[in-house]
Amino acid sequence: MADYRTWMLTGYRQSHTNGREGLQYIHTRAFTGHQYGNNIHNIDLKNWTNITQSDHGAYDTSNGRYYCYTEGVIFSTITVMFTNPNTADAHIMLCKNGTRISLSNDHNGGGSGQGHNWNGMTTSAICRVAEGDYITARCLTGSNSGFYLYGGGDYNGWQLFYLAGAQRDNPA
Repeated sequence: MADYRTWMLTGYRQSHTNGREGLQYIHTRAFTGHQYGNNIHNIDLKNWTNITQSDHGAYDTSNGRYYCYTEGVIFSTITVMFTNPNTADAHIMLCKNGTRISLSNDHNGGGSGQGHNWNGMTTSAICRVAEGDYITARCLTGSNSGFYLYGGGDYNGWQLFYLAGAQRDNPA
């Protein structure tokens, strides 16, 4: 493997040892249908209809995980549109290897005469990753069946990409 100076300076030649070159990225939008709180609470979101990603093919549609093939620093953000007639807390979060790295706090009522029908929530994160780590997005709803993420259009999106030139703080 290239030393960290080579990796840091080239930015685009991430890992010459595993045959994968260039920066990984993914952009998703729209769900296959409404995603209801009692079905998605604290489970990795995976029902995206439009996925654009780098040639690495690092996104696994069966489990919603985006795999990191090289060490580096990534930026990720997710924005979703939802309705919440029960006015309960709802959160969107990003996780690394199943551990939360970013969390929104949205207490927005909607529907049933309790406020605006549609609301949005967003969270973003920058974090270091190692080869084999994975990033996921989850929604915390308390199993609220009245809550749901909007199913169509371009109202929901999750993006992730490596930051070119970023490096570990303490290289080996």
